[in-house]
Amino acid sequence: MSSHDLVKWCLLISYFYGRFTGVINFEVDIKTGRTRVTRRATICAAFSQFVMFGILASHLLNTQELTSVRFIVNSTHEYVFLIIAIFRLICVFLAMVSRWCQRRHFVRLFKSFRRLYLSNPDIVRYCRRGLLSKFICATMSETMQVVAVLVMMRNQLSIRSGLAVWALLSITAIINVIITQYFIAIAHIRGSYIILNQELRSVMAETRSLMPDRSGVYVTRCCCLADRLEGISRAQSDLQALAERLSRTYQLQILCLTFTYYLNLVGNAYMVYSLMKYKSVTDEWPKAVLFLGSVYLVFYYIDCWLNSFNVFYLLDAHNEMAKLLGLRTLLQPGLDRRLEAVFDNFLLNLARNPFRIRCFGLFEINRMNSVVVGNSLLTHSLLLIQYDVQHFKL
Repeated sequence: MSSHDLVKWCLLISYFYGRFTGVINFEVDIKTGRTRVTRRATICAAFSQFVMFGILASHLLNTQELTSVRFIVNSTHEYVFLIIAIFRLICVFLAMVSRWCQRRHFVRLFKSFRRLYLSNPDIVRYCRRGLLSKFICATMSETMQVVAVLVMMRNQLSIRSGLAVWALLSITAIINVIITQYFIAIAHIRGSYIILNQELRSVMAETRSLMPDRSGVYVTRCCCLADRLEGISRAQSDLQALAERLSRTYQLQILCLTFTYYLNLVGNAYMVYSLMKYKSVTDEWPKAVLFLGSVYLVFYYIDCWLNSFNVFYLLDAHNEMAKLLGLRTLLQPGLDRRLEAVFDNFLLNLARNPFRIRCFGLFEINRMNSVVVGNSLLTHSLLLIQYDVQHFKL
């Protein structure tokens, strides 16, 4: 099986997983790729979400039962994990409300990406490594979490506790589905940018080789290059507009899931510290749980890294396009007027409409802000650990 076929299978599994969790509340014809809102899709998605949130709501009334799947040594553990669980539930609930309120927008967005793929199927070649890596990491982290919880609760698993575990793990599944969908969309835009950059390099190379002599051949070549450059400019403008539509449609979900990831990363840091401090707690644990937990953390952090750099690589592809156009100053002087005008308009459009990925205007996703978030994560994790050190002794 080729890597192209593997990507298709990954996308197919992601689609059916989204339908099963209720994240995708419309149908997609697998053969034709056409989307439609049907009563069956609406009922299935609503039923799945109603059952999951209903079970979780009933278990939220019992703090002890909710936290029984985790280790609890002191009151800080109880408060931290309870707060994380509640905020995860609230954020996922708001994200799902957004999916219902903007269902038509999601359907139109899916159609736009389908047209983007049909216009150039080679897009998959330039993003398949990222898609496969994302699928493997998300699958492994979720699988390790499920297996670790089942091994941990093997002697006290009942129907009620099993439903609670299933509902909690469904929250993780919904988060992974939404993030994976956004990842796939960004990866396709990045693949399109890579193709445009290759075409732009070719145009720049041919333009550099031109010798202005005002002959008929020279004018014809300039007109041909101007047409190609105009096509690249239109395609770039369409891609940027598509990326902005994607950000607007996903902005509430991005905000909620970013907050969820933030809490999870702080909680994971505190959990690792607690396991090292309270070693007696893990003495009775099966060795398999510690191994599965370690593997889960490795894949979870790799998955976070992939999610972040997928966006960064898209921004890099856009910046590379701007740099290529900046090499226009090295071209021969005295080019055809139309070709000069196309270069000027392309550069002016990029300058007037800088490519940014924003969320509600609250923050912008880029490398600089990711460093700020990383410092904040480290600070809050250390504050939580310091509080534990000061108030709880072995």
